Amino acid sequence: MDGRVQLPVIQYLQKRFDVDFVDSVTEAGPNLILSEAGDNSSVQSILSRVNVSVEHHDSAGIAVVGHHGCTGNPASRDEQVVHTQNAVRLLQQQYKNLEVTGLWVDSRWDVQEVD
Repeated sequence: MDGRVQLPVIQYLQKRFDVDFVDSVTEAGPNLILSEAGDNSSVQSILSRVNVSVEHHDSAGIAVVGHHGCTGNPASRDEQVVHTQNAVRLLQQQYKNLEVTGLWVDSRWDVQEVD
């Protein structure tokens, strides 16, 4: 959701997946929401928007992004990495034929993959 993160992430994903265009499904703290993975409307809302991208825009992959200074998920980097890893696992279960990756954007707006 945070505009400061959008451009660095889009540029990273264009190179990472060798694509011209990147769909964005924005939410405050998506890694935390998906990590908690309860049967709630926020998770369903995210998944329905990802479905549009996957089913109608021929997505090459999916990324879950956490970032420094996130108001929606004010946890530390290490905690957010765990949230991102959990979110990646959830999305991998939903989208078995697509690569799902986790990303961290630091205080200089540099993008790094998380394992």
